[in-house]
Amino acid sequence: MIVYITRKFPPSIGGMQRFNQKLTENLAGKIPFRLIAWGRSQRLMPCFLVYAALKTLRLGMRGEVTAVYLSDGLMAPLGVVLKKLLGVPVAVNIHGRDIAFAFPGYLTVVPWALRRLDRVICVSRSLREICRGYGVPEKILEVIPNGVDVADFAWTREERPDRVLGRDFSGKTVLVTVGRLVPKKGVDRFVRDILPAIVRAEPAVVYLVAGDGPLREEIVRTARAAGVEENLVMLGDLPMKGDLLKAAYCAADIFVMPNVRVSGDIEGFGIVAIEGGAAGLPVVASKLQGIREAVVEGENGDLLPWDDPGAFVDALLSLIRDPARRRRAGDRARAFVAERYGWDSIAGRYASVFRRLVDAGASTRRPVSG
Repeated sequence: MIVYITRKFPPSIGGMQRFNQKLTENLAGKIPFRLIAWGRSQRLMPCFLVYAALKTLRLGMRGEVTAVYLSDGLMAPLGVVLKKLLGVPVAVNIHGRDIAFAFPGYLTVVPWALRRLDRVICVSRSLREICRGYGVPEKILEVIPNGVDVADFAWTREERPDRVLGRDFSGKTVLVTVGRLVPKKGVDRFVRDILPAIVRAEPAVVYLVAGDGPLREEIVRTARAAGVEENLVMLGDLPMKGDLLKAAYCAADIFVMPNVRVSGDIEGFGIVAIEGGAAGLPVVASKLQGIREAVVEGENGDLLPWDDPGAFVDALLSLIRDPARRRRAGDRARAFVAERYGWDSIAGRYASVFRRLVDAGASTRRPVSG
């Protein structure tokens, strides 16, 4: 049995939480696993790691553990401990910030741990290159992108999605960004340098922001100073269960991912970009880091220089002014995402990695004495 350990899981909200929820749902029936998850504040995360370690060791002493999977790189040192004590193979996922976190000693300890595990699964090729640069052996590196269920973003009810959000966007062109309000997401820059130019040219534009974080108040102040406060709708964190997050996507016409380069924090893939495509939205995104793999030019969106606000203005105005082109681009994006990133296929690739790990470890596994 695989022990699946994650420190980010619903009911907490975020891209990694959605990743773990969907992966566990789609792994069911493909390979046996035991989930040990934490879905609350990360302030208590050290306590969870101790609990997860003790729980896994207890399962191992009963001979129930054939491999361990850790859902992000921060937990790699725990993987080294479990591998040594249980004598079973350990895999870990790398998503982005977990291999770039600018904390003293972090980028010494975590790469050291990654090099000692049995499989390092990266959600993009760019992350694989970063891991390789830290000396992680090529033979243990694997790339599996994030996935999406297109059905999760289909709006089939008669009720309009904007009304579900408590709004009325009739006659408006709606842009949406989904993500935590931190510097790398670029929402503050978008509101300051891009949205005002769009509104001057096309006043009937609304910018939805789904997410929360430390920059929320600054973004609101920036919008007020730039004269676009009435065009900005801050939705806050939206739970993955229920219709609210889906409504935010389905109420929109264009998905925007205006990331900027920030030292010590990177976008490993950009799961929200493929969610936007699944909702039938053309994606306008920064040509940066792992986003370059989530968004493919001519298929599910446009990639623009992250440091060129004018390019974003031009690309968005072109889509705003041509609804027919926008709909064609959205239909193409949905078909592309369904074919390339369907969760059943992605989970199958994870199951294949786990089976190979179990098979490789079976001949070398040693019993654990109680």
